[in-house]
Amino acid sequence: MTNCATLVLLLHIMGYTAIYGDYDEPSSDPLEPPPSVTMVSQMLRDKYDKKLRPGFHGPPVLVTTSININHFHASSDTNMDYTVTMFFRTRWKDERLMFTDDKNHSVTLGADGVQEIWLPPLFFPDEKTGHFHDITTANTLLRIYTDGTILHSTRVTLTIGCKMQLERYPMDVQRCKLELESFTYETDDLILQWAPEDDDMLALEIEESLKSSQFEVFNSKPVRKPCIKVYSTGNFSCLQADFNLARVKELFIMSSYLPSVLIVVLSWFSFWINPNSEPARVALCMTAILTLCTQINGIQATLPKVQHLKAIDVWMSACLIFVFAALVEFAAVNYKSLCKKAAATKAQADEKNALLEMKEFDEKHDLEAKSNTNNTEVESKAEVVIETGSKWKNARKSILGINMHVQHYLDKSKPEDIDYFSRFLFPIAFLIFNFFYWPTYLQWMS
Repeated sequence: MTNCATLVLLLHIMGYTAIYGDYDEPSSDPLEPPPSVTMVSQMLRDKYDKKLRPGFHGPPVLVTTSININHFHASSDTNMDYTVTMFFRTRWKDERLMFTDDKNHSVTLGADGVQEIWLPPLFFPDEKTGHFHDITTANTLLRIYTDGTILHSTRVTLTIGCKMQLERYPMDVQRCKLELESFTYETDDLILQWAPEDDDMLALEIEESLKSSQFEVFNSKPVRKPCIKVYSTGNFSCLQADFNLARVKELFIMSSYLPSVLIVVLSWFSFWINPNSEPARVALCMTAILTLCTQINGIQATLPKVQHLKAIDVWMSACLIFVFAALVEFAAVNYKSLCKKAAATKAQADEKNALLEMKEFDEKHDLEAKSNTNNTEVESKAEVVIETGSKWKNARKSILGINMHVQHYLDKSKPEDIDYFSRFLFPIAFLIFNFFYWPTYLQWMS
């Protein structure tokens, strides 16, 4: 009986083992990390030293770089810089982190894993300010492949300096560069390269229709020519990308060019105002000048102090000259009008004095003729009187002729004629200036 019970128990155990396997085999717990993660964690704890670069004492580490610019925030002409947000990706191989896994070809770690491995020490030489993004968590990706290849991606916002050439402002195209260098390792230890053209990563990727409030980004490309920066501390590998920033001209046409044109045209209205209305004409021209000066100061406040003239400086200076010339034109008209009045007054005074003198001579001649009774004396006096009277008549004719000549001159050269010709000369001169200004700067820009 006892032997039979023992036999049944053995058969039962053998059947359970055949169906469910060895009870000592580890179970597939979904909360248990996969073997790849376990292996990587074990390697990082045991034999990995992040202070040493991969392949220490061996060939240099080849770091492949990719930049994806997804936002162009703003640009500052005063500070000569621009701000962008980008995904900055680097890829290199670290054989110390090789692992084998039939199911998983890579292991993805979060921001905490970045602190555990070696990262290439890189920096942007033209960076002014910058920060990493950490909302809602740190925007960092770290992926380790089975062959030891490591992909590191992070999201960063940078303000980068750009040496702008403002001779054609605001019709300029700025060519800015983005540089990346190795900070710690020389070319014997680290080499930077852009992602190849046949790579899954793009070397330089820019979102379509990327623009800021003032610039449009176009024709940007990485410079694949080898780049090495030489310092007193050694030779360091570097990368460079070129950006073309075309300024949006429509903004400045509406805010600067069109208002200044209207101010210049407004100053021409003074040519239709009566020259005797001095307060109206002076107030109109002075208001135009002060408005242009205010506009020029506002433009200069947004630009750096440079030694050369800018296109907007040439335009605003020309507009200021045209408005000032309208004020000078009124001064000429007013001076001409005063001269005309003075000449007419002087001519009337001369004619009046001549008539008074001739009247006094006639009265004196009549008294002398009545008091003389001697015929001989009368005849001699009469000859003198006749001779003298003829001289006065000639003098009177001469004075009247001069007055008529002065009057003819005044009638011929009227102050209103200056206003009449200015109504045509000023617009024609302004059109000629525009004829040379716009083709010059637009062609220079192209």
